[in-house]
Amino acid sequence: MNQGYIKDLSATETKELHDLADLIFVETIATGFYELKELRTELPDYFPHGRIYSREKVGEILLSDAHFAVLIETNDEKFLFQSKNIKIPEYE
Repeated sequence: MNQGYIKDLSATETKELHDLADLIFVETIATGFYELKELRTELPDYFPHGRIYSREKVGEILLSDAHFAVLIETNDEKFLFQSKNIKIPEYE
């Protein structure tokens, strides 16, 4: 997972993150809700297909067994990027 401030990224790094992302979410003015800005892959049937997603639903997508490269941009100029090949640790 990669996270930080958008202002600290070069134009090239910003473009790379956008190019790598399957899903790009941008926080709306309503705190806790995110607009799906770009969709470059098919979502599984169990995910609602909408334009606006709650923080909880975006969290479900991040933790899903169907791995996606997800970029989230917040209103306070922060970003979070999760690669599609992330492994979620399991308790043994």
